[in-house]
Amino acid sequence: MFMAQISIQELTVKNLYKCLNKKLAEDQINRVAPNVYSIAESKVDPNFTPYAIHLDEEVIGFVMTENDPNEIKERKYWIPRFMIDVSYQRKGYGKEAMRHIIDMFKKNDDCHYIGLSTEPDNDSALQFYESLGFVNTGELLEESEVILLLKV
Repeated sequence: MFMAQISIQELTVKNLYKCLNKKLAEDQINRVAPNVYSIAESKVDPNFTPYAIHLDEEVIGFVMTENDPNEIKERKYWIPRFMIDVSYQRKGYGKEAMRHIIDMFKKNDDCHYIGLSTEPDNDSALQFYESLGFVNTGELLEESEVILLLKV
């Protein structure tokens, strides 16, 4: 049986509009910045890299990574944005996509931690990230989001 493949692909003209059209679940809309905002941010901050999350040829989500060489080791590799289209959620695709992103970061010799943040009351996101090995540090970002770290 053929298994659909998740891949993390560079944002291009070909998949840009598909990323812009991805939708969140109703209760997630105010918790995740719109993809258009993230893509704009990536064009002015060289530490941000936007990617399309593909299921075979279909774009099913968006992720933006951050690599800041001037940051302390816990903050050098970061995932500021991650979203899976509502119609593809709860099917294991997000977890598989996140594993690919973690593997991408791990290829860097100076990657000792991967960080991300979410709102402290976002129980489903916290459970999702913790299931991948991220640990809630209890530390808050300026935006009052809690920081989670994965030691690699």
